[in-house]
Amino acid sequence: MATQISTTIKTIIDVLKNAFKNPQPPITPPAPLIVIGAEFKSGLSATEIAGKIIDRKKRYGIPTTPLPSGAPNLDLIMETIRVETIVEYLLKDGSIVVAFPPGTVEIGIPGGARVVNTNFGSMKGYIR
Repeated sequence: MATQISTTIKTIIDVLKNAFKNPQPPITPPAPLIVIGAEFKSGLSATEIAGKIIDRKKRYGIPTTPLPSGAPNLDLIMETIRVETIVEYLLKDGSIVVAFPPGTVEIGIPGGARVVNTNFGSMKGYIR
């Protein structure tokens, strides 16, 4: 009987420990796949983002039609303005900086030589 209780308590403790473990970090795809995939991304669209938010509001039963008086739905207008402003800002001022540690970038040189970075490096990009 004591063994069963001990086993049950141990099982409960194991379940609780596993419930609070960090999930596995996502696996980063190889650089060539990222480059190829980037070509198929359309970029940011305020209209598409606002449309998806409005669709989700519909699913949750939030009114998306004109008001009973016939006046426009001000919530939808504000949602569209909000998303347009955020996307505008990201496209105008957004940038991406990627840093990489020593030994992670290898450059091939004609003739077969290879150069590996020995210092920290970074590259700056932009949001399209």
